[in-house]
This record gives sequence, C-alpha cells and structure tokens, in this order.
Amino acid sequence: MSLRPPSRPLRLPATLAALALLAAVPLWSSAPSAGAAVSATTTATVSVNAAQSLATVPATGIGTNASVYDSKLTDAAVPGLLKQAGVGLVRFPGGSSSDSYNWKTNSDLTNGTQAVDFDQYATMLQQSGAQGMVTVNYGSGDTIGATESPAETGAQLAADWVRYANITHNYHIKYWEIGNEVYGNGTYGADWETDKHCSTGTNPTDCGPAVYAQNAKAYIAAMKAVDPTIQVGVVLTAPGNWPDGATSAGSPQSWNQTVMTALAGQIGFADVHWYPQNPSSVAPPGPTDAGLLADAAQIPTMVGTLRSQLGQYEGSSSVPIMVTETNSVSSNPGKQTVGLVNALFLPQDYLGWLANGVSSVDWWQIHNGIVTTGDNGSSLYGSAGYGDYGMLADGSCGAVGGAQLCEPAADTPFPAYNGMTLLSRFVHPGDTLVSTGSSQSLLQAYSVKAADGSLRVLLVNDDPANSYAVNLSYAGFNPASGTPTVTTMAGPAAALTTASIGTAGSQTVAPYSAVLLTLQPGTAVTPPTTPGTPTASGVTSSGVNLSWTPSTSSTGLAGYDVVQVSGSAETVVASPAGPSATVGGLQPSTAYTFAVYAKDTAGNRSARSGTVTVTTAAATGGGCKVGYSVNDWGGGFTGTLVLTNTGSTPVNGWTLSFRWPGNQQLTNGWNAAWTQSGSTVTATSLSYNGTLASGASTTVGFNASYSGANQAPNSFSLNGAVCS
Repeated sequence: MSLRPPSRPLRLPATLAALALLAAVPLWSSAPSAGAAVSATTTATVSVNAAQSLATVPATGIGTNASVYDSKLTDAAVPGLLKQAGVGLVRFPGGSSSDSYNWKTNSDLTNGTQAVDFDQYATMLQQSGAQGMVTVNYGSGDTIGATESPAETGAQLAADWVRYANITHNYHIKYWEIGNEVYGNGTYGADWETDKHCSTGTNPTDCGPAVYAQNAKAYIAAMKAVDPTIQVGVVLTAPGNWPDGATSAGSPQSWNQTVMTALAGQIGFADVHWYPQNPSSVAPPGPTDAGLLADAAQIPTMVGTLRSQLGQYEGSSSVPIMVTETNSVSSNPGKQTVGLVNALFLPQDYLGWLANGVSSVDWWQIHNGIVTTGDNGSSLYGSAGYGDYGMLADGSCGAVGGAQLCEPAADTPFPAYNGMTLLSRFVHPGDTLVSTGSSQSLLQAYSVKAADGSLRVLLVNDDPANSYAVNLSYAGFNPASGTPTVTTMAGPAAALTTASIGTAGSQTVAPYSAVLLTLQPGTAVTPPTTPGTPTASGVTSSGVNLSWTPSTSSTGLAGYDVVQVSGSAETVVASPAGPSATVGGLQPSTAYTFAVYAKDTAGNRSARSGTVTVTTAAATGGGCKVGYSVNDWGGGFTGTLVLTNTGSTPVNGWTLSFRWPGNQQLTNGWNAAWTQSGSTVTATSLSYNGTLASGASTTVGFNASYSGANQAPNSFSLNGAVCS
C-alpha cells in the first residue's frame, strides 16, 4: 500500500441530499464486471482448533461513525438497522468536522448549523442499544472557547461537554477522544484537518505532535476531573501508514513516539485510522479488488508494531486500541465502496483487528452521500457509476457526463451493510475467536466459540473465478451430525440467505461469496469429570463462599457453573474459572441449595456434583438503602442505583452486590468497578467515592442487555449486609 499522504476522506455536506429530488437510476445491475470467468471448483482444507483461543469479542467490537451533517441519521429506521447489524458503538460528531464543531451551538466554523445535534445522537444511541464515542474539538477548541462568556480553553469546552453528557443528562458516554486526524494539520505537508494552533505555510513548527501531546494533557485532566470513569483516547498513526515514521523541522521524532512518550501512563486508548487503499488521483493506478481483499493480511503486523511502540514509549503494551475509522479507500470513493467486494472486505477487516485484541473497529460510516468522481472503471467489480462511504444510502444524486445519477431511497442498505450484518451473526460479544487455518490463500477462514457451546465458522472466498470445495476438520470440538444451518452472502447486492446445506465437514463456497456455518456440539466427546460436592464457608446474611474438588478434562477445562437448585429448576449464580466461588445477593435467614458443573473448552458439561444446602445468617441491622431505577428500551436498559449509608458510622470502602432474577447481562458500568458472575453482579467503590459518611449517598450506574422479562433485583447487600 502507498505511504503517500492521503487526502481527507470526502465528507459530503447534508445539503447534497436535496439533489435526491432528481430522477434516480439503478444502483447496480445484476451482472458482474466484464470478462468474469466461468467458475471452476478447487479443493481446499480448513482446520479449526477450538481449544486455541485468540481473543474475546468485546461489546464495542462492531462500531461505526455518525456525522453531524447527516440529515438522515434521525430517520426512524436507523436504530433498528444498527441493532440488526450488531453495532455496539457509534462515534460522533464525525471525522474532520470534529475539529471545527461547536457542540454547544451545533454549528461548524465554516458550514453553519448542522443537521444533527448531540441530544439527537444520544437518543439514537439509546434506541439502538449502542455505546457512544465522542471526538472533542482539538483543532479549533481554543478559538471557539474564546467566544464563551467567560472565555474558556478548548480543554474546558471539552470538559463542559463531558459534564453535559454524563452528569447533567446521564448519557453515559464512556469513550472520548481528543481531535480527529490531527497529524493532517500541515505538520508533514498534507493539510486537511482544522488546527488553529498552526501558523500558515508549509510544515509549520508550532503544531506538531509535541504541541498536540502538551495540549492533550490539559484536555485529559479537565475531562476526567468532571467524570473520572471515562476513557480518553489520543490520536496515533497506524504503523506502516502515512505519516508513520515521518518527521519534520518541528517534529524530530515520529508522531507516535512523541505523543506516547509525552503522555506515558495517561492514554485511555490508542486511536488509529486505517484506509488500506488510495484513489488513483493520489496513488495511480488506484484501488484494485484483489489488492483490497489481500490488505487484511497487514493487520497482525500493524497491531504488533503498535503494541511494541506503546510498551516502549507509553509504558504499557496493553493500552486498548480502537480503530475509529476504516473503509476501503482513503478519499474520493468509487464503485468498490458500494459493491460486493467491499462487503467481502468488511468482515475480514474487522476480524483481522478483533482477533488481535483490538477493542473496537468503526466503519466510516452510516450515511455519507454520493460521489461520482471516484474510481468507477471496468477493472473493478460491479456496474455502479458512483461511490459512497455510507453503509446506508441517503438518496442523494450527482452529475455524470451531464446526466443525473441517484442513489436508492434513504436507508436502503448498501452491500457493506450486509457484510456487517453477516459479521454480527458470526461474532457476538463474549464469544471467543479461535485458531483457524486454510490451505488456499484466497479462501479466508475464521471460527468462534459461543457461550452455549456452539461453534460458528465463516468462510470468505476472495477468488472471483473459482469455487472451493472445502473439507473442514475440528480439534477441541465435535460437531453434531446432520445438516448445519448456513448463511450465504453472494451476488452484486451481497444478499444474505439462510438454509440447511452440506455437512460440518464439507461445504462449497462460490466465487466472491461468504458462507457462515452454525454448528452444534455432538455428544461423542467425553465430558469433564464430575466436580466434588461443594463445601460452604464464610456464610453471611447475604452471601457464601463455596469450594470443591476440581474436575479434569481430556480436551481442556474451561471453568465451572455454580447453580442454585430449587426442585427441578437450576439457576446459574456464578461461573468461575477455578474450583471456588463467592455467591452474593442472598436473602438473610434463608436456605439455599447449590451444586456445580464443570465445562470443557469444547463446551461440554460434566454431570452435576452433589448438592450442599446453606442457611444464611440473620440480617445485621440494615445499615444501607438502595434506590433502583431503569431506562428500558427493549432488549437493553440503563440502571441507576442510589446507595445511602443509613448506619451511624462511616463506610470506608464498599462492595454492593445483587442478583438478577432473569437473564440480564452487564455490558458496562460507571462510578464503580463492575463485574458479573452468573446472575450475581458486584459493584466495588472507586478511590473517589469509597467513603460514605452516615446519611451520605452515592450514585452508580450500568448498561445491560436482556431478553424476556426485565425484573428488578429482589435485594441488595453492602459489604455483606442486606440493605433496605
């Protein structure tokens, strides 16, 4: 890939949507590009090792971008479409507009009032169930802040945004980043990003990485002073991509080295962008289909290099990495962006990053707008005469040779949307990506273990001419016999179809298509040995410690499920990795019966252990009170808890625990350290709210998902004592 500086990915103003009133023409025909060969069939082998884990899929893994100029972002269909595509994070206010945007007035320094304000974005987040990420204005923050009364710095303006979002309105925006592509401010020649710190002229010496890092310190301090629970990211460059390794008169060291060294120990997450191709106007001959589909192979090296840099300069190689923008081409998108090839690239892009431990990958973007000046030649697959970065059409039009060319109606999915939907069917938050290999370089293979013991395999054929007859083998997993459920993505529109096809050991993948197998475990694998009968200790009015003789497994032990037994019903109350667990959230003076199952790495469960019955201690006086309220949007909700010390003495350090009566699953929380084991949730105080004087209160909160009923917890306990 070219290391030349890309021009900024085109961010079309929302006013272009008015052109949608002009006559539309078809998005694409059903025919592939000219000269496509008749399909031949080649044999391939795919080996899945379900016992070799690569990474856990984070809740924020599948992300995208939303822009203030997107007039279609508030369409009623958008939250449902995002939820259907599995989107877990949405970034705002969008690319380079971030460095010229005044959130208080919802206006841009050059383009005036914007189409979507922050509250509308927050409403869309709540409706879609996704988490938020906000890019605060670094480039012109000081300039805009100076117009406030009294005048503010850019850091103070950003802190005001945090306060408005998380304190005043409880929007619970966890992720914040300082500026967009700040290295594009002219420091290295290319100049597309607004940065009022810079002098005019080529290669200014007053706005490079050292200046950015120094100002970023002030932003981090001001923002975290308002809400210490947020994570603040800083702009870095993807290794091997411009301007990685570049220096200038005012920047004797590279961007990454300078920023990481200056902000060592303060970086909440590393923010990088990756557009693997440049348009022909930047790097002739421009994009190719084969080149794009091969580009994901670069990702492991990029992640490894970035982690090495973080370890050397920041002091910790484990700093989270978020790829907050990605798509096929760095600017001037052509027909590849609205075609099947981009749909095939998208899951390979995401899975390359996620399998290497990256926390989020965010597609650019939900809607963007038609571009008729990109690469639309016959060498690229498809027949569209335009490009669009959006996953969804916005109905805009453009001119081609004096004629009008229009997109489909607003919110019509482009193929990339179907690629993301297929990806979300393959990986779910909490799943484990496992090792998978393919004998053919153009047949990509990925596998994931689900919590229910099933295994999903994704096969992507990057070959435009050949089908692959795939023979699959498995280690650490024994697939059930019978015909598996298979979802296929194929054709110019990347249409998704689901049917029962082939076997777990044999599948055929057509040219330029993807196949997703969902496999249930068989019964032939020997399950783990039965764990010993648990013994109880440390019984309090609200909890008990359990321990047992460990199990063994020929395929590898994954952990245990502790269940509460009530007649024939069982409820998982803890899922520890080792042979002990603490069960909390119990009622005082109540008898409970517990047992244990062991689980192996293939998802098999042992026989149930013997049972132990424990009677909790009597209540100890109720020195606490908890108020519990939720904002429920169906399938997901935000919970707010107000904890009050009703005792006569201060509480110095607290642990609040409760049990959900349903299948609620914690996704994230704030103002406490949150964990969940089985149905038991624990919130532990942080350094700033651990002391509660008599009569004092503190507020904590969380986001969670569920299906079916969303019943409130029956009781809460503080440091082992049941609250009123």
